[in-house]
Amino acid sequence: MRGVLNRVQFVDSSLILADMLATTTLLLVVGLVLGDVGHNQILDFPGPANTENYISYNPDLPALTGLTVCAWQQKSYSDDRRYWFSYAVPGIDNEIILGERETGLYVFYLGGSSLIGANVGAPENQWVHVCAAWDSESGVAVISVNGEAAATQEGFEQGGSVRAGGNLVIGQEQDSVGGRFDASQAFLGRLYNINVWDYALNSTDVAFLYETGFCGYGSTEADPIISYADLLAQDLNGATSVIDGPCIDLEDPSNGQILRFPPQSQASTANFLQFSPGLGSEDFGEFSICTWFFKTYGDQSRYFLSYAVSGEHNAIVLGEQATLGFWVNGAKMLTDILLEQQRWYHLCFTWGSDSGAVIYVDGAKVKEGDLAKGGLTKTGGVMNIGQEQDSMGGSYESSQAFAGSLYNLNMFNVKLTDDQVAQIYANGTFCEMVPDEMWESESVMIAYKDLFSLIPDGDVMFDSGEAAWRHGAIHCQGTDLDEDAHKPDCWKTEEGRRYKDKSNLGYIVGDVDAAKAACYAYGKCKTLTCYKKNGEQRCDMLSTYEKQKKDKKKTSYTYRC
Repeated sequence: MRGVLNRVQFVDSSLILADMLATTTLLLVVGLVLGDVGHNQILDFPGPANTENYISYNPDLPALTGLTVCAWQQKSYSDDRRYWFSYAVPGIDNEIILGERETGLYVFYLGGSSLIGANVGAPENQWVHVCAAWDSESGVAVISVNGEAAATQEGFEQGGSVRAGGNLVIGQEQDSVGGRFDASQAFLGRLYNINVWDYALNSTDVAFLYETGFCGYGSTEADPIISYADLLAQDLNGATSVIDGPCIDLEDPSNGQILRFPPQSQASTANFLQFSPGLGSEDFGEFSICTWFFKTYGDQSRYFLSYAVSGEHNAIVLGEQATLGFWVNGAKMLTDILLEQQRWYHLCFTWGSDSGAVIYVDGAKVKEGDLAKGGLTKTGGVMNIGQEQDSMGGSYESSQAFAGSLYNLNMFNVKLTDDQVAQIYANGTFCEMVPDEMWESESVMIAYKDLFSLIPDGDVMFDSGEAAWRHGAIHCQGTDLDEDAHKPDCWKTEEGRRYKDKSNLGYIVGDVDAAKAACYAYGKCKTLTCYKKNGEQRCDMLSTYEKQKKDKKKTSYTYRC
């Protein structure tokens, strides 16, 4: 999808139709505003490493005496010498190269031999903003990471120029113009918002592009000579694909996305989601973790979450060891419950250094005790979803690997109360997300949408819609099912309630039944919040029904099929 539909709005009373069930006619009068081409469209280069995944074309560049290349990069490899940007001309295949020559060493080659490197650590599975800039007149080259200069070199190809008429490849390194790729140098991971300018951006411009954020619309005074839209218009080779990023209209893009692991028969140490969580700079004395949990294994000792730090690989562990258990700083607390297969449970684990731990199942307290009282949990560790670490970042056992599905896993920086756990459980409302007040109080330490933005390893995947529904999950998003017809009986009426989100789909003036039909026809619309304004019935169209508040003057309708 090359454009993003941002807004649909009905504002003209002439559009109030007697029969709005004729949805085709209705959609013709919708006012559309398209987002920037390429916004939220991410280039995905999956493993295993090969020479088949790339974009290659001749951008018809003139000779350049200045250059800047910027992109967001999320790598999914831990080895070295992989490159994502390669511009080759006859006789010089390394005219421009960007990538890693050694683990954590970002490099910028120019003119076949000149090289500048920045040792920046290059974390795996995290988005990093990278820019490489060069000016021929001054001979200054700069590599910037996350808006700050990481390496600067003077006398770099001073007086030189980038040769015209070359071939550009994204995802591979050319050893001849347009070819001779090496799988050991192929990029693995994701790239976003790649742009090339024909001059050296200054430090203010580079910082601005980073500070506007991954989902921002940061721009420069002069347009890029190669835009991200230009790259997305080219043929995608091999398994290279364009996927939706985390900036979609929904406030929470992880809504309805089930994190699914292979069943017990296919469980292995290759299946996990691993990252270094930003838990702050100080050791912490309380936390809570809540998730929906669905297991597809019949043995008794498997774990779905592990946080390991230097010197303590069981800093936090959640799972089953004959029965459901909770580990903090090496100490454990077990319940007398062994969860059943093929059934969804809501689990919460809460802990405080001064008060001990509590385990909840489906909103009810099932175990509490003096677990790891008086201690603190260290920051600076590694979080793994799907494996149990016996050393920080590794030493897994396939017999302990998780098999099943998880949904809406969130970590909080407080020990939740009984009432807060009950609020999150929401009487078993599977599709309910984190309550507003927990975001407003900044209690969310790791959000499920943060997990959704990571690249899973092995055969782990995020499923939604029909795929998730067919593997036991409730169908949260109301799309992708075979039954396409509008069913008026599927609308749930909620008097005295209003919903909100940031999708800004617009509103409909007129009869509620007509508004329901129009909302359904639009596709993204899942909820209507209706009220009187200036003597007219108005219904706001919303893309989600997760966030609601009491409002005596409004009535909401949610499509629940």
